[in-house]
Amino acid sequence: MDINNIIEINREAWNEAVCYHQKARNNSLQEGFKNPEFTTFNRNCDKYLLAYINNINLKGKTIAQLQCNNGRELLSLLRFGASKAIGFDISDIAISEAKELNEISKQNAEFIRKDILEIEPKYFNMFDFIYISEGSLQWFPELDDYFKIVSSLLKDNGQILIYEMHPFAYFFEQIDDLNKEITLDDFTSYFEKGPYSYDSGLDYVGQTNYKAKPCCWFFHKLSDIINSFIKNNIEIIDFKELNFEMADNQGIKHLKKFPLSYILNGKKK
Repeated sequence: MDINNIIEINREAWNEAVCYHQKARNNSLQEGFKNPEFTTFNRNCDKYLLAYINNINLKGKTIAQLQCNNGRELLSLLRFGASKAIGFDISDIAISEAKELNEISKQNAEFIRKDILEIEPKYFNMFDFIYISEGSLQWFPELDDYFKIVSSLLKDNGQILIYEMHPFAYFFEQIDDLNKEITLDDFTSYFEKGPYSYDSGLDYVGQTNYKAKPCCWFFHKLSDIINSFIKNNIEIIDFKELNFEMADNQGIKHLKKFPLSYILNGKKK
């Protein structure tokens, strides 16, 4: 499948999904960002992330978020003292909302509707810090292409922080209830890249199921992620596997017996 076609398919799917997200949030972000101390890092699972970021010096730094969605996390990161932030995302509607939230919060952020793989050279070597959050890496069939862009965007010694679902968590992607009888067919393969699709939509905010536009996501093993770091001149500073999931929902997420999320911290050499 052509990568440009994949990006366009996913752009349309996310434009559709963001409308459901906005309805579920009911302007809560618009009201929240009127408060100079407001942050969206307020879930229980974010406590670990906040403690981690507190040990990274962002004061006066230029930062970015790839797949920034509506900018809520990037605007929250600016609270740590960064001087400028740029967010990139493929969704027209998400970027439009991000610009609105930035205006409300009165912070120094810029939001750009862009396919990550097509970010222009004028942004290369610009950033001291890049943040990548939950559900970001799965939209790209080849991580080497993705991390080549990440490496280009970073200054020398610039840091990248990934806070993502652990690939092992996708093993249980199709299992909603552990009390029901489970067969081997219920498990997602750890070795099949896909593409896969979410037929019931992408509304992780309101949990609405709807007849969704098609999307394409891809599975990447942990070794795929780490090797793509190494191939693109990014040195691993720290890697932590965590036993909690990044969304407050079903079954397997509460057992705390498996790696369900991770933090990967790297530096451009």
